[in-house]
Amino acid sequence: MESRHLSAPAWSAFKSWLLKLTGVPVSRLRLLTGGCPADELPALAKELKRVRADFKKRPNEVSAPADEGLRKDYAALGVPWSAWSEVASEVHRDLKRNRYARWTGVDALEFPEGPAFGELVTVVLFGGVEQARAHLLRRASLSEGSLEALWCRWLGGEPLEPETLRAFAGAPEQLAEPLYTPGIEEVLPLYFVEPDAVRAERALEVVAGKLGQPLLDFLRSLLGLWRQETTTEDVRARFDAFVASVSPSKVSQLCAPAYLYGRYVEVLPAHALLEQVGSRLECIAVPAKVADVQPVMEALTAVEELTAMGLGLRVEQVPGKVLLSAQEPETTGGDEFL
Repeated sequence: MESRHLSAPAWSAFKSWLLKLTGVPVSRLRLLTGGCPADELPALAKELKRVRADFKKRPNEVSAPADEGLRKDYAALGVPWSAWSEVASEVHRDLKRNRYARWTGVDALEFPEGPAFGELVTVVLFGGVEQARAHLLRRASLSEGSLEALWCRWLGGEPLEPETLRAFAGAPEQLAEPLYTPGIEEVLPLYFVEPDAVRAERALEVVAGKLGQPLLDFLRSLLGLWRQETTTEDVRARFDAFVASVSPSKVSQLCAPAYLYGRYVEVLPAHALLEQVGSRLECIAVPAKVADVQPVMEALTAVEELTAMGLGLRVEQVPGKVLLSAQEPETTGGDEFL
């Protein structure tokens, strides 16, 4: 019996793209519900040619939050993805129009308190600190006492004392309690504001399994730096990997890691640090077409090869992976794979 093993994220990413297609009813039904009986393989094979042709011309555009699942699959597969180039173009266009310097008309009517915090961070990322500064300081006054206010003042050019951040973080054990605004992603880095390895390590233990790997890897690299077990180059690489993993909708999560990077790796003004981050985000090399995403095409090729044998196609979920085999499926219906 011929079979192929695929990673769960690779199969999930393939299914996500398949769901965006129209005119392939057999593919969508059978590949999402456990497999295809032998008598329907000719129809499936015909549709798979169309799927391959579509992937060759379909732009590899992943949007958040609509494609959040696909973005996570890409992250697990190590496939570069970024919507930042589009965001950067929009910000540059707005800066050229002096949108943030003026903030009049519809903007002022809909958002009388000024741009949202996340939008201001994005503006600073792409070189707009001069237009954003007044908004940052005003928002800091409006949200006095919050972590957001501290970052607004820092981005606006005011000094930010480490003691202030440490006091805001509290005891590491507090991370075990539900955190909503701010969330764990914003609070955890505050335990790394000073070289206190015991306190920082305890905070990491409390949140184990709750956060994305890139952020944890960056913070662990700081522990190694303090203990002289990790080089500055490794910390820089971990920071770059974290930056690449952040989506535009999570932009505020960049502030604390950038602050730490500025304390321990490269001392620069806040806006210069953020602008360096923005440059990295704009340079992420994203596959242009779906056909350029190797794991997705490997999944398609496996389906094509097994389908060509004419024996049936079975799709089975096993721990951490998906097993495709050339045999009749156990069921011909159901929705367990949707």
